[in-house]
Amino acid sequence: MSGTKKVALALTLVVLLACGVWAGWRMAGSPPTYDGTNTDLVGLYEDPSSYDNSNADGAAAIMVNENLEKTAADNVVFSVVFNFRGYDTMGESFILIAAIAGSLVILRKAAHSVKKEDQGHEDL
Repeated sequence: MSGTKKVALALTLVVLLACGVWAGWRMAGSPPTYDGTNTDLVGLYEDPSSYDNSNADGAAAIMVNENLEKTAADNVVFSVVFNFRGYDTMGESFILIAAIAGSLVILRKAAHSVKKEDQGHEDL
């Protein structure tokens, strides 16, 4: 690996690490969005259509009151994960891709070193 490639790789890793630390710091400092107080979970489970959600505000009001019109998904959990939290799901996909790419790099180096060892034995 040439010197410029090593520098570019190191710089990329430093930038990714800095972005991750910054995002973690921002998330740790943010207030909780909903703590679940005053919610009758049994009533919500038994008859969700009659549950009073008139005091929902912000994103909760959109998710609860306008889910079907905005997402065309019958399942609210599905719509939250894949529509409202799409960036989070996309971030998890990037982590998976980075893990696969890292594994391929490691395996490629190992295969390359095995080929060099085999070539050295053929000369004998």
